[in-house]
Amino acid sequence: MSPALHLAPLFALAAVTLLVWMTMLVQRALHMRRNRITPEDMPTRAAADAKFGSAQASNNALMNLCELPILFYVLWILLFVMKQNDALYLLLGWIFVSLRTVQALVHVTYNKVMHRGLAYLLSSVVLWLMWARLAGQMYLGLDF
Repeated sequence: MSPALHLAPLFALAAVTLLVWMTMLVQRALHMRRNRITPEDMPTRAAADAKFGSAQASNNALMNLCELPILFYVLWILLFVMKQNDALYLLLGWIFVSLRTVQALVHVTYNKVMHRGLAYLLSSVVLWLMWARLAGQMYLGLDF
């Protein structure tokens, strides 16, 4: 499999993270301007949550994209270095990225907890399946 094809999900997830970060910056700047909030008004995360209210959703989405997806980035680089980049990993990688994208979109738009929670749960299961597959291949010699 070509490196460009294998690395595409990694770059796609990074692009989603960039878009959420940009959304957060715009939403926060607009909210601060409308409500005359200064950075000094928010010395802690709790203070920022109180000041931003629902405008904090994009910040929370960004934090979500920097939690479990870290394990995806590590796994993907390991797969690349170990030349374990087959079609099943690629499919599972795209499913993971798609579900994380759905979660982020829900988070920064209408923010229905059950919808983003389902995307989170399914993406997490896919991630753990990929890790289990790699561990099985490495330590048990399984080829699945």
